[in-house]
Amino acid sequence: MNELINKLDTAILSGRALHAYLLTGTDPDMTDAAARNAAALILYARRDTDRLANDPDYMEYGGAVSISDFRDIIRPEIYRETYGKRGRVVVFRLANLLSPMVQNAMLKVLEEPPENTYFLLTGNEYGILPTIRSRCMIIRCGVTEQSEIVALLVEKGASYEEAAKYASMSGGITARAIRLYEDEGFRELREGAVAAFISALRAAPDYKWTKLKRERTDWMEANEMLLLLCHDLMRLSCGMSEEYCPDLRNELKKMSSTFTIGEIGCIIDKLKDNALRLSTNASGGAAFDRLFSELGEIGLAHKTAAKTK
Repeated sequence: MNELINKLDTAILSGRALHAYLLTGTDPDMTDAAARNAAALILYARRDTDRLANDPDYMEYGGAVSISDFRDIIRPEIYRETYGKRGRVVVFRLANLLSPMVQNAMLKVLEEPPENTYFLLTGNEYGILPTIRSRCMIIRCGVTEQSEIVALLVEKGASYEEAAKYASMSGGITARAIRLYEDEGFRELREGAVAAFISALRAAPDYKWTKLKRERTDWMEANEMLLLLCHDLMRLSCGMSEEYCPDLRNELKKMSSTFTIGEIGCIIDKLKDNALRLSTNASGGAAFDRLFSELGEIGLAHKTAAKTK
């Protein structure tokens, strides 16, 4: 188990649990299991997850919750009196799939949480509003601390500045950081994907990708790095600082001042759709051509709307 998950368990057992946690990672089974283990520790002081299914103080939902269900069913349940003395636990699996409307409604609950109620969210953090993330303690499962990656890259011969840059770009994935440092072709793939991404959002998409021959894992990595870029774009739009793309600070600041949070959410949805295509047998290059075509449509709509203001 991840060291941060162990610290979460220790905090719960010592009575120091916070009211909201976001458990993220590349393996949804791991994050879901960690959330249920934490819920059992809160409610029973042991990892007795089999009891959760029949416990009225345990609530678990997936990412397909509608705004009407949240307002009419889930929210009243969250605020009702608990049956037991240890409180209530509410789990939202794949919270990144919740619509912006549902996330905003959830935000109001997190801002004024009921007493003795704990929220455990799981999912890809890039699809979760920064305002939600800022109210949660983030536990990144299976992710290495940035300082550890920096130290590793320095050992491999990188300067501290290089190590810090590639550690930030990696999103906490050690193997990705090493490739960014050692593999010029991998760096060029990121640079090309970023340039095409920005060009598409300026309504000038580039359709050269089908001709490129790369491994499927490379295409998936490129998509993940664009999600990191969108994560920073969303943070900047909410008045926060960038986290993963310091090399793109100026460009992202310009974009964040014009694109709305709703538009950025649509961009993230397109990247998530592309990740799904890449997980099948679709051609990586063709998938990226389609992605940049869709982003070009968003860019054109944004450009047209800006002219009418």
